[in-house]
Amino acid sequence: SDPNTLTWLTYPGHGAPEVVAPFEEAHGVRIVSREYSGGERLLALIHGSPAGTFDVVLSDEAYVNELKQADFIEPMDPADYPISDFWPEFQKFPLHWIDDELYTVMTSWGINGLAYNADQLTADDASSYAIMWDEAIRGRVGMRDWYLPCMGCISAYLGNHPRPYDLNDEQFAELRETIFSLKPQVAGFWDFAAVFDSFANGGAMVVPGTGEWMVGLLQRDGHNIRASVPAEGAIIWTESASIVKGTQKQEMAKEFIRYLVSPEGQRRLMLKSSYMASGPSKPAWELLNEKHPEEAKMINMDLSEHNLLDDYRAGRILLRELPTGQSSEEWQDVWTEFQSL
Repeated sequence: SDPNTLTWLTYPGHGAPEVVAPFEEAHGVRIVSREYSGGERLLALIHGSPAGTFDVVLSDEAYVNELKQADFIEPMDPADYPISDFWPEFQKFPLHWIDDELYTVMTSWGINGLAYNADQLTADDASSYAIMWDEAIRGRVGMRDWYLPCMGCISAYLGNHPRPYDLNDEQFAELRETIFSLKPQVAGFWDFAAVFDSFANGGAMVVPGTGEWMVGLLQRDGHNIRASVPAEGAIIWTESASIVKGTQKQEMAKEFIRYLVSPEGQRRLMLKSSYMASGPSKPAWELLNEKHPEEAKMINMDLSEHNLLDDYRAGRILLRELPTGQSSEEWQDVWTEFQSL
């Protein structure tokens, strides 16, 4: 493969020039990104590609262990990365370390709670997932078409803390029944673009399983859509970069990951146009607050007031894991049944 390219399996928008151009210029390399959305698609791509196809992979926390099990990523030396720049909460993030070894370096994070139309609903209305069952918004509840965040939010609503994906059979049956009871309220099951459009055109009043990463873009476009961490908690999402086992470009891959967690790399990931994000780096938060105070507010990263980090420290942001008491397939089956009701 071309020594002047680095192939990155990643979420949409991360390989855009607005994110990677400074790295490409500084190192004389081209970042070739192969995009996917959703962890199941990631696993399918990996299993279907010959060894050596990818150098770096971006995944979310629930799938790191799966990547390790598939022998697709290798352990990393924490000393190679500026992890001491991270907020203390993220220096040893649970699902990124396995058996006390680091397998991935956090680049972005955010929450999946409730997004809501702030012209029609108050912050108080959106302070609990209970609003989704309100008669006044019948037929105006949008659903992201991904079982993991949406079912996690409803599990949190039912009080399954601190691990909404770790349910016994009785709790799982209650989750299923509660989700099905929501069907008359639901307008549709949408991908990212359709959620965005339905907020923009006034079709959706609330959507669970989303947060500032999307509403920041809507606010940029002048729509009064906000995100809340409901009283029952929100689900964290993280993105993190790992080195693919067998890459011939080990050093360049490390260099690239260091760029992604540098203040400038972080600033670009936070503000990218595909969706916004928070990040683990304290100097990057400070840079954003100094250079982009408006955007820092939009994505709930304003250091001068209550922000996402405060919610995280208060225990209101819960880990997104793959289900432990049941198989992922059983959860997906419930979601499929919900869609077809």
